[in-house]
Amino acid sequence: MAAPQSHESKAMPSAQQPDQVSEAFGLLKAPKLVSQISQSENKTLRLNALRVLCEELRNPVDAGGVTRAGVTEVLTGLLKDDDTQTREAASKALSALAVDPNGRFSLTETSAAPLILPTLSDPSPVVRSNLYDCCLNYTAVREGIDQVVSGGFVPVLVKKATSESDDVRHLPLQLLYNCIKSEEGLRSALDSNAVEACIENLSHKDSLVKKDAAGTLGFLCFADSAKITAIQNEAVEKLSALLVDPFWKVRANAAQALMSIIQTDSGKKAIVSCEGVVPLIKLLKDPEDLVKINVLKTIAAVAVHPAARKVMRESVDCLPVIHGIMDGGDEFLSKHASIAREAVLWQP
Repeated sequence: MAAPQSHESKAMPSAQQPDQVSEAFGLLKAPKLVSQISQSENKTLRLNALRVLCEELRNPVDAGGVTRAGVTEVLTGLLKDDDTQTREAASKALSALAVDPNGRFSLTETSAAPLILPTLSDPSPVVRSNLYDCCLNYTAVREGIDQVVSGGFVPVLVKKATSESDDVRHLPLQLLYNCIKSEEGLRSALDSNAVEACIENLSHKDSLVKKDAAGTLGFLCFADSAKITAIQNEAVEKLSALLVDPFWKVRANAAQALMSIIQTDSGKKAIVSCEGVVPLIKLLKDPEDLVKINVLKTIAAVAVHPAARKVMRESVDCLPVIHGIMDGGDEFLSKHASIAREAVLWQP
């Protein structure tokens, strides 16, 4: 006789919460997620979906799926939403999107740059910071630089470099650096007084702002007109003062900017008159290789000036430290040290 069987009665599954993100399978996964962001009237569900999107964008396969589903247009549209939390979440998703090649391609295809530009003035610093990050990743490729420059970003970035809040001011300076990699961007920056804006930020209290101001200024000063403007606005004196900054990246960028500016005779005269040669010599002992390389290049350039060369020869540190770098075993450093030594020992 068969043993009696018992059956347990299970309760009905609990209903899905209205703010819970439901995942579809297969080809419907990406469209479902995008629809929950764009079509939901439930703010909490929309925010949860945006958070899930940021996670999905870490996977290139999923990133390709959501871009094909039109997520870029949805996110740029949400930047105009009245709700601050929504704009912050959407801008964070755009920042994550720009990291992925699929996302950068989508930003180009949808001409997203002109839609992002007005929101750089969003009252929320979180939104602005996220969008700067988005554009920085986007301008990692040439197509992004061209679209950002043609979209009118450069004059806005120059203005932001002197008006943005302190905690994010370094970001427009970084983005400006990327934009001047194109000839059109460089012309627009010079016409917008970018050199003066960078010089103003050399005396900022924030180390990141000083670092990026010096770096962008150095890049700008590969243009001859920018060198003249920098010298007239006392950039050499301010950069020489930054050679003793506690943050090594500030020192490295200051030395690099000086190297760009003092290619002209007036630049060499300026660094001699402000006694900037002595701190350059001291930086030959800097523990950071990038600082030493930039200093060696600057010394080789300024040694053409007789007064600077005299200071270097009479220094108890200059030539001995240069010889030590030459024998230090680093081929790259040794090469630049050799060039600097020849410049210091040159006889007319």
